[in-house]
Amino acid sequence: MLESLSLEGKSVVITGGGTGLGRAMVRDMARAGADLVIAGRRTGPIEEAAAEAVSLGVKATSVATDVTDSSQVATLMQTCLDQFGKIDVLLNNAGAVSDNVRKPIWDHTDEEWDRIMRVNLTGAFYCAREVSQTMVNQGHGKIINVASGFGLRGGREIYMYCCSKGGMIQLSRVLSFNLA
Repeated sequence: MLESLSLEGKSVVITGGGTGLGRAMVRDMARAGADLVIAGRRTGPIEEAAAEAVSLGVKATSVATDVTDSSQVATLMQTCLDQFGKIDVLLNNAGAVSDNVRKPIWDHTDEEWDRIMRVNLTGAFYCAREVSQTMVNQGHGKIINVASGFGLRGGREIYMYCCSKGGMIQLSRVLSFNLA
């Protein structure tokens, strides 16, 4: 996918980079030459992802981060600045779904709603807020928010996920109006 893309000399922060789509993005970014700061809640997977990136010839570090905690997000971004002197790309990939995603609306709890919204939308907002002034001061930077088609079209009995990803799409639009 990124065979012709060179990210050599670029620094990239990837949230949710330990498993799944995030791990695949770590591989692709490393193959393209980007130096990486890989964030996730669980230390083991992000350490493994960082080791894999290093084996592909780039600099990489892992930072255990709960994106729903703005102080941890601040530490994450500062780690990238301390290690690489800049942040070229923020890739907001951290995400969550409820344990039993497809169920009637009346069966969802307040706690499920809060968790999904905080991880999928508030976390992306915290990361974008934390990095945006740095990118403006640098005169460059990209914020990539990983959303979903469900955020545009909805889906049967996927209430919280659809709403959170729809919010992320709007966050992306508003960021582009104000920062691009």
